[in-house]
Amino acid sequence: MFKDYLQLVRIPGIFTALSNVMIGYFFSLSETNIISFPFLLLTSGFLFCSGMIFNDYFDLRIDKKERPERPLPSKKISKQNAFFLGIIFLILANLFASIIGYYPLIISLIMTLLIIVYNYKTKFFSFLGIFNLSLIRFLNVLLGFSLLSITFDIIQYAIPIGIFVGGISILAKNESDLITPISKKLNYIFILITIGFVSVLIINNFQIESLVFLGLFSIMQLHALLEKKIKNQITFQLLSIILLDATLVSILASFYASILVSLLFIPAYFIAKKLYLT
Repeated sequence: MFKDYLQLVRIPGIFTALSNVMIGYFFSLSETNIISFPFLLLTSGFLFCSGMIFNDYFDLRIDKKERPERPLPSKKISKQNAFFLGIIFLILANLFASIIGYYPLIISLIMTLLIIVYNYKTKFFSFLGIFNLSLIRFLNVLLGFSLLSITFDIIQYAIPIGIFVGGISILAKNESDLITPISKKLNYIFILITIGFVSVLIINNFQIESLVFLGLFSIMQLHALLEKKIKNQITFQLLSIILLDATLVSILASFYASILVSLLFIPAYFIAKKLYLT
């Protein structure tokens, strides 16, 4: 039963949400209280888990036909329990955000609204769904910066995450089908834009050592693109968000902090071998 709940919340993916908020936290570490760190992680983690729960909750009719083995269609977890768990996670996320401060709470509330809107309505519309998911990830990065004043200098570090997740979302729309040529090409384009954007940030900040992490991220993209199964490709790209976050941390904070972030890839990868991420 416990494994079913871990599967419901896509536990391997939670590491990608946590690495998102670490970008801003490590940048602002000298100006913020270290006590806020666990609350940031809890806020981000609970928002992520609730999003995954409501994804399956509103997809139940589809999953009964296409993925009957999953926790909800197989009735290993009741629809009612999933709904209440999702609501509890949203409440907890915003409670922890309110402990941190006003701005984290505002961002968390906006993310809560977007999570509900996405799963209830916009994911059924291609462009709106992709944009909605990208915006949620974009805001998750800003959550880590939320103890500081949000300026363009900060926002630019959240942009590549939003772009990359947009590219993944294009593939995810065809998760049960073969990869279509147009979705594959668009995914390539989004990856290249992401790498190009981060490369500019590295050059502008004279952080040449950041190329190490960007190189690892790029290798992961090549590995993912060589996968024939779309689910495997999506999984590898989702896990590589951690390496992209580590690259951004190496630009903004320190090489050692980026190593710490990149280490999240290890548990995420091995757990993803046991529990699906898509």
